[in-house]
Amino acid sequence: MSVELVMPKAGLTMIEGTIATWKVEDGAAVKKGDVVMEFENEKTTMECEANADGFIKILAQVGDVVKVGEAVAIIAESKDEANATKAEAPQEAQVPSASVDASEVVMPKAGLTMIEGVVGEWKVAEGETVKKGQAIFEFENEKTTMECEATADGILHQVAKTGETVKVGHTVAYVAATKEAYDALIKGATPGSQAMCANECEVCHKSVALAMAEGAPQGGNAVATDGHVRATGLARNIAKSAGISLTLVGGTGPNGRIVAKDVYAYLEAAKEAPIPAPEVKNVQPSGEVVKISLSGRRKSIAKNMRKCFETMAPLTVFAEVDVTDLMAMRQKYVDKAEVLGCKISMNDMLMLATVKMLKKHPMLNSTFDGETISSYPYVNLGMAVGLAEGLVVPVLKNADQYSLLEMSKALRDLALRAKDDTLVGGEQSGATFTVTNVGMYHIDFGTPVISPPQVGILGFGTAKKKFVEYKGEFCPRTMMHMMLTFDHRVFDGREAGEVLGDMKQLLENPELIFV
Repeated sequence: MSVELVMPKAGLTMIEGTIATWKVEDGAAVKKGDVVMEFENEKTTMECEANADGFIKILAQVGDVVKVGEAVAIIAESKDEANATKAEAPQEAQVPSASVDASEVVMPKAGLTMIEGVVGEWKVAEGETVKKGQAIFEFENEKTTMECEATADGILHQVAKTGETVKVGHTVAYVAATKEAYDALIKGATPGSQAMCANECEVCHKSVALAMAEGAPQGGNAVATDGHVRATGLARNIAKSAGISLTLVGGTGPNGRIVAKDVYAYLEAAKEAPIPAPEVKNVQPSGEVVKISLSGRRKSIAKNMRKCFETMAPLTVFAEVDVTDLMAMRQKYVDKAEVLGCKISMNDMLMLATVKMLKKHPMLNSTFDGETISSYPYVNLGMAVGLAEGLVVPVLKNADQYSLLEMSKALRDLALRAKDDTLVGGEQSGATFTVTNVGMYHIDFGTPVISPPQVGILGFGTAKKKFVEYKGEFCPRTMMHMMLTFDHRVFDGREAGEVLGDMKQLLENPELIFV
């Protein structure tokens, strides 16, 4: 009699698998438990084992996509039977038996390293009718919790109990084809191999329970140094349903992890020994609440920030730019600092590039009072300077009239006087556009806030080396994020994309900044 080998369900979301490779040839002799095939699902590649001794007839070929529960091969009792078998699944996958017509349900191999699983919740009660492909019980391995499905239509007879550890390929249940076959099964006429306890016998489970009742340590320590309890998902669910803390349960899984059988053993022991109440420390709060009043500058900043979101429709878009060549050019200027009379900074070059971009996009170099857009023929560039007391934005008037060297000296003077709080009247007002550079604060990207009535603000993040594709090959390049926040009432995403595109062109080809 032939036995059907089906596509296993390896994961809660798996609905089909792809045949990756066959480990045996068509017609070869196989033993139950032999790895005969590898298959792929949406996450990984796994092995499938023979579920009986015999000769294999391959139905699904390499590359075929097979739904979970459908046949991929047939294992026949004899070579002649295998050769005579047509490339189609038999009516039902039957476990060889002299008198019982039943299909075997074994512990699946869900992962390359899985050697055993713990039977969790039974979805179908003993003696109930099931359909092929129906989830009948949950099991857990060292990583996750999954469902196992019926291999045929019929009546379910449970062999392994909840909390029992069963080796991969060993029997967990049978599905009897008829009521007569089911009655024979429960009377002891069980075909195939018996499910085995991970600790060899029931006595081992009782000894674990007694040890817990007496407070003896068992297995490893499941509580990590940071207080996190290492436990499987099924163990956590069982403990939560029972209303117990996992810190009271010893773990016998890998590295002391708590598995389902540990929780069941604890609950069994707790029937005879009361669960000790955890010690509750009476910790009283100490110290006084410190209340800090906002300074005048901080109040002004808060008012402007709130005004942005109350009166505008701000939207932020991002782009990553290769600044390798820009930084190389800046280094050349640094090397000539004595000749130039000042040290050119990265910020100086970003500001000059921004000015050039604004001359091409006058709508961004504008203000909006809710009714009228005012576009300016000059650029009054605001430069955000972060101080301990709050944000200051000195303004470089007529920035479009400055060379790189002139801009560097002027910006440095404004920044120093902003930090010394010696800016004079008018040097913090009249900006038509603002730039904020947060790269020195190790911020990759963010969402700059517009200062009304301006309609935009451009931000720059930290420059970092990354492996990226450059001229057809992957190599290390220095990359940086740009962030443009704009008033969506004034212009749309298309214009914003063009702005970032032009900035990217300038920064990746820095010689264009000076043309």
